[in-house]
Amino acid sequence: MATFPFLALGVGCLLVGALGCLRLPQPGTGRATAVAASLCALLCFALAMALPVPRATSQELGPFLALLHASLRPDPLNAMPIVFFTAMHLVLILIAPKRDTAGGPLSGMLLLCSGTVIAYAAGSLPVLVGGWWLTVVPFFLGLFGPTRANRIIVLFLIASATALSVFVYLTHSSSLESFSKTNHLAFAFLLAAVALRKGLFPLHSWVAASFEHGPLLPSVLLFNGHLGALLTARTEAVQLPGYAHQALDWLGVLALATALLASIRGFAEKTPRRLLAFVCISQASFILAGLATSNEQGITGALLHWFVVSVTSCILGGIIRILEVRVMDVANPEGNLGLAVRAPRLATFFLIAALALVGLPGTLGYNAEDLLFHGALESHPWMGISILGATAFNAINLLRLYTLLFLGVLPKHVIEIPDALPRERWPVTVCALLLIGGSFFSHRVFPLISGATHRIHLAPEHQPALHP
Repeated sequence: MATFPFLALGVGCLLVGALGCLRLPQPGTGRATAVAASLCALLCFALAMALPVPRATSQELGPFLALLHASLRPDPLNAMPIVFFTAMHLVLILIAPKRDTAGGPLSGMLLLCSGTVIAYAAGSLPVLVGGWWLTVVPFFLGLFGPTRANRIIVLFLIASATALSVFVYLTHSSSLESFSKTNHLAFAFLLAAVALRKGLFPLHSWVAASFEHGPLLPSVLLFNGHLGALLTARTEAVQLPGYAHQALDWLGVLALATALLASIRGFAEKTPRRLLAFVCISQASFILAGLATSNEQGITGALLHWFVVSVTSCILGGIIRILEVRVMDVANPEGNLGLAVRAPRLATFFLIAALALVGLPGTLGYNAEDLLFHGALESHPWMGISILGATAFNAINLLRLYTLLFLGVLPKHVIEIPDALPRERWPVTVCALLLIGGSFFSHRVFPLISGATHRIHLAPEHQPALHP
């Protein structure tokens, strides 16, 4: 029971912070509350991950304590994502413009973080479903305000949560480890939940709509939950019949097709939000493609790329939102804006994140892309070539986005805008250092994900899985 109290306390801090922010309707008044709640949760989760997981039996703990112990528990697959996602959530709250920090939006982000963490740490299928549904609540209640994309976001989130709920209902007498030949229908709902939540082709339009017309920072946070990838990783990590693994292989092929199509589709976009959306959709699809390679290099690259996409998309999305608030032309520019003249720090941070996302040598993205490429080549040579092509297209799209925002002649009406403020500068600096330093100290990074890699690759029967 050593880890459960810390996990429960961390989730409790996020929920209490969400309730506290709802009572602070004015913009800017709830940021301190949200930051305090997020910091306390981050500390609790870090302590839970650092403690050894006890192996006490239900006879030693009693039925009630055993149930609590099984509901939330860390394992090699969720230990780092829990801490990392909470840290990225804190970064987004710190860099959010004042107009985005009213009580409702902050409360929604805290609820979104708590639901994602519950889904990560779930030790049983009902708890996973509960966390999955909790991530729908902020959008369903309209906590982020009326947006053009809210209806479509809610529709797809409810569809994915419903598919997962039906899967759990159909498998109520078995765990992920005990699929049989009669579970075809249930497994189809599992794949539907992954495809809907991840936004795989042709279901990717809702992700692009959430970036373009929805609240940008909450959309980035929702996107970086990667619950579809988490569910795929958990499924890959247990013993399944042949048809299930074949279906997961085809899911990887679909993810690769999504990466290619989204990277090509980005060439037609001229607004920063939609261009960023298609780049993120494409690059994040590599995660599922890497998990489907079934070899250690590809899986390691996918898990490492998971973190790279999360950090870089937070930086890129955050900077675009900061610029939107300060320069009205950013939302729909008619030409290059030349904002590097007024905001050189933001331009530098944006360029570092963009280059890391497409695997520039000297960044952590290069390590992830290199492992993904070689893992894909070992599994299916055409997959490696496709990853290389999609990455090249995304690099061109990010260069277009950087040119659109920061190069060119500064518009005459943009007389003076502030560069990165201290609360924006320092969190983004830490993220940039992580992207650069992680590449040079990769020997420190790989041990953090080695446990998850071995669990997915070896799929040992004795590993605990999700039980209904």
